Amino acid sequence: MILVLGGSGLLGSAILKHLQRQRYPARVLTRGMGDWRSSNIPTLKQQGTEVVVGDMTDPGVLTKAISGCTAVIHAGGSFFQSNPDEMKSVHLDVVGELTRIAELGGVQRFIHVSCLGASEHSLSTMMQYKWQAEQVVKDAPFYWTIVRPSYFYGASFPFLNALLPILKLKPVIPVPGSGLSEIEPVFVDDVANVIVQSLYNRGSVSKVYEIGGPVTYTILEFIDLIKDFMKIKTPLMHIPSDSADKTAKVFGKIVKNVHTDLIGLLSVDSSCKQEDQELPAELSGLTLEEHLGAIIQNL
Repeated sequence: MILVLGGSGLLGSAILKHLQRQRYPARVLTRGMGDWRSSNIPTLKQQGTEVVVGDMTDPGVLTKAISGCTAVIHAGGSFFQSNPDEMKSVHLDVVGELTRIAELGGVQRFIHVSCLGASEHSLSTMMQYKWQAEQVVKDAPFYWTIVRPSYFYGASFPFLNALLPILKLKPVIPVPGSGLSEIEPVFVDDVANVIVQSLYNRGSVSKVYEIGGPVTYTILEFIDLIKDFMKIKTPLMHIPSDSADKTAKVFGKIVKNVHTDLIGLLSVDSSCKQEDQELPAELSGLTLEEHLGAIIQNL
């Protein structure tokens, strides 16, 4: 049995589709939905997927979910947190608890989804936690693989959703630093395919895979692209990076639903650095611009 954490999210849902195509038995740990009409739990059960409903930060829930599983795919962790403590809990603390319980439960295979840009001294707090979580996984006794995608998109684009409150500001849209940090938006199905093809691939054990899309954008280029699609005319204003921290705190007070770490995320690269890596699955080559119109219509 394969446990998928975050199975109701954008990436988790894509992973489940690939597991179903391979006829792999899957179990999902999901928080569920507040409104039964928008819940995907009945659909998952109809597809033959076992469902455990609960919070992945609860050790008792994790123990129940892991019981009887030999493999874990950790694709959980919401992109949106309301405070720094919640961010640490979701992106770091839960990984330590998950690896501990997985070891006790006899899990042999563990695939962890991190993020391109994760580093020890990142300007982004979330990226620091992502890097620390990677070290926790590497120190665990099972066969691990770490997958580092850039920001992924499908029917929706979580990174764009996080950026929306800033794009709606007037009279200017603030950009931290030079705006030359790079991102490589990648189609979510490509990420899911790499993850599932890694699962029982011996050559993938103890590997860190970087996955980016075919087009590299600077933050300035990306914002201009979004402005063009959304017909936003507001000009940009650069903010010195040494004051970005203070600016983030101010934004958090005046803009509702702003990502806790948005200024940090806009200040770091999320692009591939491994030029000679060989992925276990071929990427589709699909670009963000092919999907962006439909994504924006769904906002």
